[in-house]
Parts: sequence; structure tokens; C-alpha cells
Amino acid sequence: MPPTFACFDVETTSLDANAGHIIEIAVVRITAEGEVLSEWCSLVDAGTSIMGRPDIHGISVSMLTGAPTFAEIAGDLAELFNGCVPVAHNASFDVKFVSTEWERANLGPLPLDALDTLDMARRQGRPGRLGALAESLGVPLVDAHQALDDTRALAGVLVELLKDHEPSKPFPVFSPPLFTPAPTGKVWLRPSA
Repeated sequence: MPPTFACFDVETTSLDANAGHIIEIAVVRITAEGEVLSEWCSLVDAGTSIMGRPDIHGISVSMLTGAPTFAEIAGDLAELFNGCVPVAHNASFDVKFVSTEWERANLGPLPLDALDTLDMARRQGRPGRLGALAESLGVPLVDAHQALDDTRALAGVLVELLKDHEPSKPFPVFSPPLFTPAPTGKVWLRPSA
């Protein structure tokens, strides 16, 4: 059975997962052919007034008022990733943030591994930055540094990269830890422009 891919992206308060927090996360699940199975996105209340680079991600403290905490959406994330191949661009960054937030929420270690489109692009001699990579492959990227728009572009990029991809190892399929919280269904979206 062909895999389902769970493309994801985070917006954060810092480049360091140990010092920073996730303030927005999105997951777009697709087939290898690019059929979108589901989209999910939420702002995340990180419990801090330090927003890092709002000039880049566009997220202010006031936008997070009412947003769920990471602990409140952890079960939803696990459900979205369950049985799928997680995919991120520069995956070590996104994986480190999700894993760190998971542990901060006292949920134990998270066995999250992800297929990295940055690595795939480099192996194919393509640009490394997501925007440049998307442009080179004819994939639209509407609002860079908004988690859902970046993840939609990532999904399109993945479909194109898979056409020329020779896997050196099996894709990592996610299986949630035994004591994963139940999904809450909580989401908090950016205000409409």
C-alpha cells in the first residue's frame, strides 16, 4: 500500500528549540500523487510574550490569546501523523521543535523521524531554500512563513521531488507513543487579513 505523507511546518519564537517555542504548526496530509487528504493548522499559546521575529512570521502576542497550548494539541498532532510518513523541509529543525515541545508537555520522548525535502533537493542538485525550490519546481508559495502556506508548498514540492527520488532507506512511518493524549479538536487560526 502506498504511503500517506504528513507534511508539516512550524513557526517559532527562536531558532533554538531549547530556548524557543512553537507558535504555529500546520499539517497537510497527501498521497504520493499529490491528492490532499486533509489540512490542519493552529496557532499555539507558548505562554511567553517573546515572539522572536514577528517581522518574519507575522505573529503577535495578541493573536495567541485563546489559542491552545502545545499540550492541548499534542494528541491531534499524533493522530495526524499516525501511520503516515512525516515530511518537513530542513526536517531536523521542525522535528527538534515538535519533540522538545512534546517533552516539555510531560508526554515523554516522541519517536518522530521525518523525510527531509531539503536533503532530497540537494541530492537532486536543486535549490535549498523552500521558496527558491518551490519556484524552481513550479509550485506556488503564497505567504512564506505562515505555517499552512509553507506546508501547502512543501506538499507540492514533495510530489515533484518524489518523481526523481531514489530512496536509500525506507520512509519513516510514524507510530504514536503508547500514552499519547486523546485529540482535543482545538485549533486557533490567524485572523483574516
